[in-house]
Amino acid sequence: MKYAWIENGQVRDVCPGNPAEHYTPQVAAFYNTEVEDHIQMGATFVADKWTNPEPVTIELPPMPALPKLWTASDIRSAMSLLERVKWDNDQSGMIVTAKLEFASAQTAEMIAPVLQMLVDSGDITQETMNKVLA
Repeated sequence: MKYAWIENGQVRDVCPGNPAEHYTPQVAAFYNTEVEDHIQMGATFVADKWTNPEPVTIELPPMPALPKLWTASDIRSAMSLLERVKWDNDQSGMIVTAKLEFASAQTAEMIAPVLQMLVDSGDITQETMNKVLA
């Protein structure tokens, strides 16, 4: 058996053992009702017996979808072999700048202008840009 602190007809707290061994005498005095071991905080006294509260279920809202992020390797993987050779050998200043821009993962809105710059400079094709953004 355990001892409970009862307040307004409801179990405020349950002591795991002898209240005098767990609390100061001033606090232990509140644990003055003997209850069965299965009684929990929030139990109420109904029809001559203690009844535990219904379990609370919390439904969390679904997590919002995170925007897709692209890395330099994602972009490189969409390139043709010739484009990858240019990319790997930094054959233009545009590629060097693009690699700096893609040093951290970026959203589509952030990479689109950089990809367009690479298309305009002839370092990648429009088809490659479309493939990356698909």
